[in-house]
Amino acid sequence: MPTGGISDILARPAASRPAILEGRWLGAQGGETVQAASPISVIEGDANSLGELPAWLASHVEQFPEGAAIGYFAYELARVFERLPICPAPNLPDFSFAYYPWIEHVRDPGRTPGSPPAPAAVEVLSDFNPARFISDVERIRHYIAAGDIYQANLTQQSAAQVGEGVPERTYARLRPTGAAMRAFLKLPRLTILSNSPERFFHVRGDRIRTSPIKGTLMRGNSPAVDEELREKLLSSSKDRAENVMIVDLLRNDLGRICRYETIQARLWEVDPLPHLFHLVSHVEGTLRPHIGLLEILRALFPCGSITGAPKIRAMEILAELEPVPRGVSMGAIGIIMGAPGRPGFEMDFNVAIRTITVHDNVATFNVGCGIVYDSIAEAEYQEMLLKAQPLLEALGVECTAAECGRGRIVRDQLEGPAVVDSLP
Repeated sequence: MPTGGISDILARPAASRPAILEGRWLGAQGGETVQAASPISVIEGDANSLGELPAWLASHVEQFPEGAAIGYFAYELARVFERLPICPAPNLPDFSFAYYPWIEHVRDPGRTPGSPPAPAAVEVLSDFNPARFISDVERIRHYIAAGDIYQANLTQQSAAQVGEGVPERTYARLRPTGAAMRAFLKLPRLTILSNSPERFFHVRGDRIRTSPIKGTLMRGNSPAVDEELREKLLSSSKDRAENVMIVDLLRNDLGRICRYETIQARLWEVDPLPHLFHLVSHVEGTLRPHIGLLEILRALFPCGSITGAPKIRAMEILAELEPVPRGVSMGAIGIIMGAPGRPGFEMDFNVAIRTITVHDNVATFNVGCGIVYDSIAEAEYQEMLLKAQPLLEALGVECTAAECGRGRIVRDQLEGPAVVDSLP
């Protein structure tokens, strides 16, 4: 049955697990929405339960071939594939998927009616700390000089106390940013708002494509300035080098599941968003026979663009530096339709960057930067704040990311106290 418009989906109760995917999902060129609600089945659990996912999917594909599974993988799921010193986020399943017997594709659904009002200002406790960030960058540079890694994607986290209805209004305010892989998932105890511009992997039939982003620059205020900035990003030796490092990593990862002679890379395209330019590359290949979801995850997860290179050592170092689990942030959100080897099989996942999770009325998100040896810590910190600002504004936070980083607290307008004692 039809799910209704965007506003209707956002208003659905958490028990019906409404899901929205907007942008370029499933090969769309933009302006298309995938909507679903009222699943027939849910599977979620820790890393030990992951092996049950393929059989669960196959059973529902047989019964509801027009349906799809939509859900997420948390960053810490990586510990099932490699021995890593990372601990899962408390009270958060490592993965969660719902199977919807029917999904709706809506072309040009339009914006939510009117201009969505900002939520009341919230109280925020930020993990953004310029002194610690600079120190962490220096530690990463030390590891690079010692030959441990070439790059690490360092993140910092913010948490904010929010009220009822804030996740829905926040997502409505994020929609006009035009990010390519936006998503809204409302679960019984968790709401996920993803404003991601980055595709993790897209599988159609036996072809797989990844599209890593490395390189971000603020857009200008005129076409002429825009063109100058676009060329500046394209010609940036640092950004190009970072991008190539991740392309090489993903090419090697794809080599574990693809016929190696089919793997090709297309480098350095500028993807324009309303306020930012991103430097994007694409790596694709043909899957070997009998490769399914678990084999793809084992080879690729998490995406190298949010870890660094080499991936495993970078993740070990990041575990030393980052004080709290990343959770859904830096994991992946996606949709699975059909089954491998069958007509119509398709999977599409984003990299869950610029992603807010709301649990027990506390919203958290991570933003980060790729650190290489010649990174300038202050410039990387400013880039990280640039990525955080739209999320803070959408949440109704009345301070800049830099002010939050200095520890400024904004009193909210919610009933009763709203204090975030520590990052969840």
